[in-house]
Amino acid sequence: MVWRMAKRGQLIAIAVSIAILLSAFGLPVTANGPQNSGQSSPAGYVKYTLDLINNTLINGNFVNTGNAIVPMGVAYDPSNGYIYVTDYGSGIVSVINGTTNTVIATIPVGSGPEGVAYDPSNGYIYVANYYSDTVSVINGTTVIANITVGQGPEGVAYDPSNGYIYVADSGSNTTSVIDGATNTVIATIPVGSRPAGVAYDPSNGYIYVANHGSDTVSVINGANNTVIANITVGSWPAGVAYDPSNGYIYVTNHLSGTVSVINGTTVIATIPVGQGPWGIAYDPSNGYLYVANYGSGIVSVINGTTVIANITVGSGPEGVAYDPSNGYIYVTNHLSGTVSIISTSTQVTNTQPPPSSSSSLAVLVYNVLGRPATTVPGVVLGVLYNSSGFKEVVYMNSSGYLNFYDVPPGTYTLEVYHYPNAGLNLTEYWGGMTVNLQPGSNFVTFYRHEPWIYNLQASASTGRSWSRSPSTAR
Repeated sequence: MVWRMAKRGQLIAIAVSIAILLSAFGLPVTANGPQNSGQSSPAGYVKYTLDLINNTLINGNFVNTGNAIVPMGVAYDPSNGYIYVTDYGSGIVSVINGTTNTVIATIPVGSGPEGVAYDPSNGYIYVANYYSDTVSVINGTTVIANITVGQGPEGVAYDPSNGYIYVADSGSNTTSVIDGATNTVIATIPVGSRPAGVAYDPSNGYIYVANHGSDTVSVINGANNTVIANITVGSWPAGVAYDPSNGYIYVTNHLSGTVSVINGTTVIATIPVGQGPWGIAYDPSNGYLYVANYGSGIVSVINGTTVIANITVGSGPEGVAYDPSNGYIYVTNHLSGTVSIISTSTQVTNTQPPPSSSSSLAVLVYNVLGRPATTVPGVVLGVLYNSSGFKEVVYMNSSGYLNFYDVPPGTYTLEVYHYPNAGLNLTEYWGGMTVNLQPGSNFVTFYRHEPWIYNLQASASTGRSWSRSPSTAR
């Protein structure tokens, strides 16, 4: 039996109940970020921010203070000029008109939509629905079919050499092959552990599948749908893209903070980028690759094997796609409920705001097995406090981060707790650590080191205090 990761939809649903209970303790629950103005970069700048929550187009970069919408995958459809964005939390796909950069339609699909890809042979959009174990097929703004695939489908890619769509089934450790002519699964290919991102390389006809759990990339020969190689890359590989200017495959390594560069079946370079890289896309207008760094809120721009710029975007950037009709790069911001629209044209010089005196903290959480805490069921919470009375609680996002924003610089104690389910009677205390926050962005890694179960209750006298009473060890 393959156990699935507790991912975005589960965390959001459970966190609603926990947020209500934590509010009774007088503790804030945050998942937002500060506003940020436009920035200048030789490789582009954020020209607009599309707020998906209220369908508002904002000039420059803006980090929304809410995330009622959870955008993830993004793809461009050249047949109509639309950009399709999956909303993992609500099970819809938002359709953006690239001319006006506003949402013109929302399409209900399956539960937990993630990856999305366009098939030029039939003009359809294919959306992987993680919790439904299906792929929704969209014609324009209408779902015309739902195809059952393996467990937990994530990434999607099209192979023009055979007309097939390849879907990474993260829960089954397989890749489903869909014939676009019939919209049926014609093959299921065993790959590595927890496959996620997928991309096609036209120079050799291979399909590259990034495997989260095994830190490898499986190489599939599309001619016979067999795996011909497994390439070791960085930790927790996620996104994959092809660069036609040099014939290389680029793979983001989420936990390593790097991008592996593959020539055929050999890693020839490893490029340090931001924290938690995920989505990646190629821009043929300038030959650059754009990497969404989930943990640091930036997009790294790569020329060959060198990072030439970092562009600040929204909070939790994840998906990336290029629109050749307007020359924009579209980046989905998972925690902001927005899409950053990057222009690669020269930006008019503007006045930058003074540096912020506040701090932000991104905490990457690991469990006792040395894997991200996303591999345990339930919800993980972080409590950040100091001796001056500051106290803030956030819940871990689906990529394994606790994100604290607008915190005064100083010394704090961080404690991490795990709720196996929506109740608060049975709780694990995972340990604590001291963090010294400097002005600006801060990043730390937390490893679970207290595998004890506690009852976490409100003090009867104040209704605001945390009290821990050990119950049993795991």
